[in-house]
Amino acid sequence: MSTHIPAGEPRAAMGDATSHRTIALLLPTLNELQGLKAIVPSIDRSLVDEIIVVDGGSRDGTIEYALEAGLTVVSQLRPGLHFAIYDIAHALPHDCLIEFSPDGNCKTEQLPELTAKLREGYDMVVVSRYLDHAVSEDDHFVSALGNWMFSRLMRPLARFPVTDALNIYRGYDRKIILDEDFGFYMKGPVLEPLVTGICALRGLRATEIPGDEPLRIGGVTKRSILYNGSLVLLMIVRLYLRKFLGMRV
Repeated sequence: MSTHIPAGEPRAAMGDATSHRTIALLLPTLNELQGLKAIVPSIDRSLVDEIIVVDGGSRDGTIEYALEAGLTVVSQLRPGLHFAIYDIAHALPHDCLIEFSPDGNCKTEQLPELTAKLREGYDMVVVSRYLDHAVSEDDHFVSALGNWMFSRLMRPLARFPVTDALNIYRGYDRKIILDEDFGFYMKGPVLEPLVTGICALRGLRATEIPGDEPLRIGGVTKRSILYNGSLVLLMIVRLYLRKFLGMRV
């Protein structure tokens, strides 16, 4: 049965431990009815244990459609996509989370490989827009340059190749967000690159798979490129200081 609950309230434990890692597919929304109608029917629900819409206050029928589709809906407690994911991660019992943008930027075709690698034991699996044959149709010159620069700045921190440090489309072990350093370094909308950064600092097992980024369905991006980019750069500098100089600042 679908439910509509506050994101900050802990949910009951999901019974006895199973032989596989439990996975929650997270769909953050803010007036994404058009995107949900296009994406939800194509999701193979057998791949994950729960699909959760984390809603930031939609007024266009997003919540009603999600409930009718049998999805769990939770209300975002604090503004900002990073807080939506951060808060729900602390409330859920699932082992792994997958971030999936329902605005059309993420393709469901990558979900089988992504979930398979999480169940293999990878701590993080990123769907890279720049790996092998993959392309981003939503990039423009400034965003492409920023993605290129930040991914290369992250490489010295990691033991694994980094071609896409910023993409929302990724799955990861919930322990990464629960890490004692995560909240310390999450100053502003830097959650996804910080997931990569904590993986790097802790020497966790991570990989990337190629996946195209189509144009978004309905509307334009809500992010401020210069503001977000400056905070990501600051976060990377702080991680450099931590890794190479032992400074937790």
